[in-house]
Amino acid sequence: MRCAIITPVGPGHMDLMEQSCAPSIHRAMDYDMGPFSEVRHLVMDDTLGQHGRSNRRNDALAEAVAEGIDWVYFLDADDVLAPNAFEAFGRIIAAEPGLEAVWGLICEFDEAGQPQLREGQPERLDTRADFLTVPPYLSIQIGGFIRATAAAAVGFDATMDTGEDFKFYYALWAGYSCAKRPEIFFVNRRGQHSTGPRSATGADWRRVVDGLWAAQLAEVPVWSEVRDPKGEGSARMRITNPNDLIQMAHLRGEFFEADSLDKLRRLLATPNPRIVEVGANIGNHVVWYAKHLGAQKIYPVEPNPAALTILQSNIDANDLGGVIDTRGMGFGAGASEGHFTIQTDNADNLGATRLVPTDEGGVETRTLDALMGSETVDFIKIDAEGMEMEVLEGAAALIARDKPLIWVEVLRPNMMRFAQNWCRQAGYRVVDSTPYRNTIDYFAAPKE
Repeated sequence: MRCAIITPVGPGHMDLMEQSCAPSIHRAMDYDMGPFSEVRHLVMDDTLGQHGRSNRRNDALAEAVAEGIDWVYFLDADDVLAPNAFEAFGRIIAAEPGLEAVWGLICEFDEAGQPQLREGQPERLDTRADFLTVPPYLSIQIGGFIRATAAAAVGFDATMDTGEDFKFYYALWAGYSCAKRPEIFFVNRRGQHSTGPRSATGADWRRVVDGLWAAQLAEVPVWSEVRDPKGEGSARMRITNPNDLIQMAHLRGEFFEADSLDKLRRLLATPNPRIVEVGANIGNHVVWYAKHLGAQKIYPVEPNPAALTILQSNIDANDLGGVIDTRGMGFGAGASEGHFTIQTDNADNLGATRLVPTDEGGVETRTLDALMGSETVDFIKIDAEGMEMEVLEGAAALIARDKPLIWVEVLRPNMMRFAQNWCRQAGYRVVDSTPYRNTIDYFAAPKE
């Protein structure tokens, strides 16, 4: 087999290429050629910035395919090939001959010039779904062995100033057999990016790549395993938007608002509680209640169709059907029956969706008193984005009858209305709280 190492050389990078990049390739060849009978270094000059790195990579791919090259490897001019790169790839492809693209671990030089692995990255990725569960900066980098015909068929988008690397990766993982393995193929040198009229910052790259990632997640059912550090077992949570505030926590393997959930664990003494969750959103709390409180019955109340779809997926994925009462799914909770439109000001914060009154149509609200009827309730969680006082008003009879523990997110303008007026009138006291910028989470219990 034959391999081509492709190195586009942008403005200011020729010295780096000649002094460290090219010698590293020769050292690797001298150490062990692995499965290759020939390794060529295709140096694609763009020191005047007339072509762009994507065009230069595409030119090299066309040349490699025309010459019958079997595999290509992209090595930037400021990076260094590992001495055993070819040998390591040979071991992998001998064990897994069906692979069409293989990446190794992300390794980079630290400030002292020593190679170090990037913390938090997975050692292996086996499927497209695996790949999409990982934040891009922790998944893979440009250096990987790729069958030349596959790389050329996908190519790089020359219209993009940044993020074209992940557009290329996502297309490969969608159409070819790809993997990441615990080997080091190259070492990345950070802070040596070339300059020019189409250069971009790290923030630019992050914004573009996050958009590409979100588009991929809309196509592929992807799940993240989430654990409570103080509880046993794990949960599966659907990922549809990696930039959503709650789903970002799930991608880290954490439940959202873990600190407040831990407070709830200490405050709620009732075994196997019956729980009403107003503003269930995508089910972060609902799943946690079932997994870590042993909830007997959970009544999610959620009006937003976008959230309901993911909520139902998370209920199904965690086999919670027997615990969930769906009477409130599709409804909002308020002081009375009404009609509202749904307003989401930030697509990356689905939990901040608000209800805006309208004369007709939209979603309907019900009082918790009407929704719950004679059902006994041990705990109520309210996250109603400014309508918390209306929700409490519509639950007056239920609260007076069952005296549940209450966790309510209160907008700061409503602090006095809740913490003093409502608590005094209802016979409750605040037992704990968690402050945020615009809201305070209050935990309130009946006075003894």
